[in-house]
Amino acid sequence: MTELKYIGKRSRPEDGLEKVTGKARYVGDYYLPEMLYAKVLRSPLPHARIVKLDASPALQVPGVLAVITAEDFINHSNFGWPVKDAYALAWKKVRYIGDPVAAVAAVSEESARAGIQAILIQYEALPVVSDIHHALDPDAPIIPDTDAPGTGNLTNSHLVRFGDPDPILENCDVVLEETYFFKHQEHAYLETEGALAIPEQDGGLTVYANDQSPFINRDNLVTLLGLPVEKVRVIQAYVGGSFGGKDDIGYQSSAQAGALALKTQRPVRLVLTRTESFLASYRREAMEIKIKLGASKDGELKAAKVNLLVDSGGYASMTPLCSWRASVHAAGAYRYQAVHVDTKSVYTNNGYSGAMRGFGNPQALGAIEQAVDELAYQLKRDPIDFRLQNCLTTGDVAMTGNTVNQTVNLAECLRMVQKRSDWDRKRSLYASNQTGNLRRGIGVACYFHGSSLGGEGADYATTTLKIEEDGLITLTSGLTDYGQGSRTVFMLIAAEELGIDIARIRIMRPDTQTGIESGPTVASRSTMVGGNATRVAAQRLNQVLYWAAAKAFHCQPNQIHRQGDLFYSPNEESLKFDEVTSLARQMGLSLYVQGKWQMPIFTWNFDTGTGVPYHCYTFGAQVAEVEVNLESGRTRMLGVWAAHDGGRIIFPQGASGQMYGGVAMGIGYALTEHFSYHQGYPQALNFHDYHIPRANDVPPIDCNFIQCDHVDGPFGALNLAEPMVISTAPAIANAIFQATGKRWRTFPLTPQVILKGSDNPDLDTSNACKKGLGLA
Repeated sequence: MTELKYIGKRSRPEDGLEKVTGKARYVGDYYLPEMLYAKVLRSPLPHARIVKLDASPALQVPGVLAVITAEDFINHSNFGWPVKDAYALAWKKVRYIGDPVAAVAAVSEESARAGIQAILIQYEALPVVSDIHHALDPDAPIIPDTDAPGTGNLTNSHLVRFGDPDPILENCDVVLEETYFFKHQEHAYLETEGALAIPEQDGGLTVYANDQSPFINRDNLVTLLGLPVEKVRVIQAYVGGSFGGKDDIGYQSSAQAGALALKTQRPVRLVLTRTESFLASYRREAMEIKIKLGASKDGELKAAKVNLLVDSGGYASMTPLCSWRASVHAAGAYRYQAVHVDTKSVYTNNGYSGAMRGFGNPQALGAIEQAVDELAYQLKRDPIDFRLQNCLTTGDVAMTGNTVNQTVNLAECLRMVQKRSDWDRKRSLYASNQTGNLRRGIGVACYFHGSSLGGEGADYATTTLKIEEDGLITLTSGLTDYGQGSRTVFMLIAAEELGIDIARIRIMRPDTQTGIESGPTVASRSTMVGGNATRVAAQRLNQVLYWAAAKAFHCQPNQIHRQGDLFYSPNEESLKFDEVTSLARQMGLSLYVQGKWQMPIFTWNFDTGTGVPYHCYTFGAQVAEVEVNLESGRTRMLGVWAAHDGGRIIFPQGASGQMYGGVAMGIGYALTEHFSYHQGYPQALNFHDYHIPRANDVPPIDCNFIQCDHVDGPFGALNLAEPMVISTAPAIANAIFQATGKRWRTFPLTPQVILKGSDNPDLDTSNACKKGLGLA
């Protein structure tokens, strides 16, 4: 690998100082003169028809200046993609507890709260759909407003077709057939959702929001508020975490604040409380995954059939795309002769589901990695050796039937965690007869994760660079940074390509008026797609500078060489960077450039379930070591060893931070994060009831990267943020199996699951939740 100045070296995070000193301004930190405060009336019922809604009494409350309902928007505030079934404020019916119904703006938060309490609303309760197994029953209550008769509560379906697994499975020496269940997971970001909307004198609107994709937010505002696109500006404020959770809920908040700002002609700020966030926001889909997996007696995987049933909740949100990604990963990173996957997502009244880190893959690989472990156990094979025999390598055919032509280092990842965790010794030690209540085990899981959007849609980004009069270089990107470090990555790439001091570069906040639309900031696509766009822009800017220097040196541009800020002629004459930019201006050359990069084109046929789902993948493996208390059912983490095959690492501290954070989130998913519903009532509304890992719950994490330049990545880099969470939970489940000799096929593996085999709530727990909501 070529030695570089910035890429792969320790660098200060671009926004680190502002964040640790408290100078970074989040939505909740903004205050403007005459600013109003917004509050939202939310449904107390999981499924109901709105019989009567009279918002006018809110205006009689002192301090309340405006109130809005769905009727204050174009088309009743209907929006959404890929399914247009969502509303900024509910229209005609509510589909989950927390569904927004009306909003008010007032001079204080107290007045705003009093305003929403004054609104007169009458509901007609409708039957609740809470069990995904009955959502498609012929007599099930219909949740969506659908124009397609016969679709009922089916949100979407997907399939994968590679060969015919049935005859192969019939002839397999060993066949495993099991079902795995995954509950919802809350994003649990530090900062709750919010937006500040400012009316402009020309009738336009500027919104500061902690959303993930400002251009999508802008386009929704244009549609819902009936404004021309040039009159709507969205600026991304600093974002205190997202993990995929600030898409739809962010667009709702922006639309609500925006409509109130236009109505009052005053700035309006809406920031959700933690309880409101728990009620209103979407979360990771609950899934039931059935797997039939066959192998020969010598341990060769032959075929797989997977069925996924996905809980979309009251709205589609990103579930259609999350369930597709789950489908095309559902048999794991292994070689097969045939694979079939069938997926159905269904509407229920269990909140609503959407994007979260991993985008369906944590559930898919959480299931298959347990199934592979169970098959290894039946064959009396070491779990790592069994995976090494079957895992994908360069040139293999993936479970979707496409050839993986990139360099694949999954086997190297498995061998690395095997060695660094002292796997062989511990596996043998823990397999011997353990006595007492404390039992230890060690488990493994591996992953693959399609890079960027894949078959979900067009995959592109644009970066701009401009050399200012003071010699500084301004960088803009249509992609956003909500904690993953992409701003720093873009600056490192630009500085490396331009050959300048990184201190020259300043990066603007994402802004629809200054940046260029680059698709959604999802799917860990920033480094590869946005990084490549940045490199293209830097190359174009370099070309302009080389033309100017060549004219001054009376030579060809390709005869010039660089050393830091200096340009050298063939005769070793030199010009400083600022001198070259001055010459370029004198020549009338533009020092503003745009760089666009698009992922290579490939095709996935959603109707036939065939084709190429992704241009490339990242791979990795993790080992988890646990200690289980058989008396209390509690699991203590002893260590996690992780290895990731993600191309060249651009920003080492950021990459390590992603791995540590991903593992910590995976530990929560495996052991404690239990977001459940009882008849549509959420059973947690705060972090007292919803348990995320604390510092003392996270063990030492051994962080490793297998670096190998990827031909299409910027300086050889691939994505890494999402994949880090994927294999932690199944590795922990497999370790618990070794420790206890028992297999629980449900997440999270709480003490109740380990002791009783179930953590379903008692029948009266919903009453406690209702009381907390003031409903009982």
